[in-house]
Amino acid sequence: MEEKQARQIAQQTLAAIGGKENITSAFHCVTRLRFILKDDSKVDLDKIKNIPGTLGFQKSGDQYQVIIGPDVGTVFEQMHIDNEPSRNEENAETIPAPKKKRTLKTVGSNILDALVGSITPALPAIICAGMIKMFLMLLGPSLIGVLSDKSGTYQVLNFVGDAGFYFLPVFLGYTSAKKFKANPILGMLMGSVLIAPAFVESVMQGAALNVYGLPITPVNYSSTVIPIILIVWMMSYVEKFFDKYIPSSFKMVFVPVLTVLVTVPLALVVLGPLGSILGNYISAFLLWTHQVFGPFGIGLIAAVFALLIVTGMHHAINMAVLVTLTANGYDEVVFVAVAPVVIAIAAAALAFALKAKQPANRSLGFSSFALQLIGGVAEPTLYGVMIPYVKPFVAQAIGAFCGALYMGFMQVKAYALTGSNIFILAGFIHEDSANLTNAIIGCGIAFVVTFALVWVLGFNEKEQEIFE
Repeated sequence: MEEKQARQIAQQTLAAIGGKENITSAFHCVTRLRFILKDDSKVDLDKIKNIPGTLGFQKSGDQYQVIIGPDVGTVFEQMHIDNEPSRNEENAETIPAPKKKRTLKTVGSNILDALVGSITPALPAIICAGMIKMFLMLLGPSLIGVLSDKSGTYQVLNFVGDAGFYFLPVFLGYTSAKKFKANPILGMLMGSVLIAPAFVESVMQGAALNVYGLPITPVNYSSTVIPIILIVWMMSYVEKFFDKYIPSSFKMVFVPVLTVLVTVPLALVVLGPLGSILGNYISAFLLWTHQVFGPFGIGLIAAVFALLIVTGMHHAINMAVLVTLTANGYDEVVFVAVAPVVIAIAAAALAFALKAKQPANRSLGFSSFALQLIGGVAEPTLYGVMIPYVKPFVAQAIGAFCGALYMGFMQVKAYALTGSNIFILAGFIHEDSANLTNAIIGCGIAFVVTFALVWVLGFNEKEQEIFE
């Protein structure tokens, strides 16, 4: 964008919002100018919406947002706003949020905002790692065979791909700390605590650990999402408490130390294991529903399974598959429910990509589709598409339910644990060819129903904003 055009947009924007004197606070993110204003009555919405060179306008709470695009920084420079000490995210975090009456809707909205705000900035690392794993699978010995799994290139790229998921608690420790206005480095430290080699080894060995005499539930936190977000959310309050009461001359040392010393037991004794403990109860409940409701119970498991993946509670249910396979040689419940979920998630991503109008969202949708269908990586679709836009999540749940219900009525059985991608169907191969056929039909139903629902229901398209 030329400087002259940026100056014109800046001048017209300032005029439309009541001038510089009407600004309480101003800053920008990757694509938007964002303002908190003193007097809303001075705002001319028609002028804002019709400023040449802008891409749109949105009001969120007390915040006015003018969508500019990648050149937003140039436009902001031309505003020469003196009443804003800094235009970076550090300042954005000091803007007080408008107080709202707490309702179930606002609580749910706040939880969703916390999840999306914590996870979206980490999506590039997740997608990158997933793409590398997908290419290795395609080029490796199991398919094309161009790369040997013994070659140095394969092994190095493989642990690069693994690192993107294994160290997810560290990435999210940083991003969630930014979201909750906590120290990002302390957030990374808490993420590192969850996957520290000594702690992981103790968990693997089943060693009895305690902190301050409180027992620690052994849980493997690698690749998990919800535990670290909960932990950093709690840490943000602990840090604010000590920052408020410790004298300035001692803050640099004692605020971080005391924050971590208080947060660690909360993390390892309460917040971290919470998902695992709840997962065991939910696993028992869902398996009970199959015993009582038969095929409808399998459909219910499929309908909620994506939500369980998000919360990390699916691990307890997956363990039930191993027990059943070992005892009977087949599974007729969990794996039967999971197969249509995998395909429905891919369908949601593809429908999102084809229906989205913004190039960034189309790119996100297509890459998420490929990663799920081929690479077996659901996180980009879950955290980039289904959670932020909600309707694709609902569509996927309904599609998975329909597919699993059909497979339940046809008494489909899984005979092997395979991948979480299109090759999941290989687990249904049996001497009875009808078993695989019905599995394919069930997954096809899940795909068609999900795709159709996303297409018909649509979604309120928005940009995934990442502050810099």
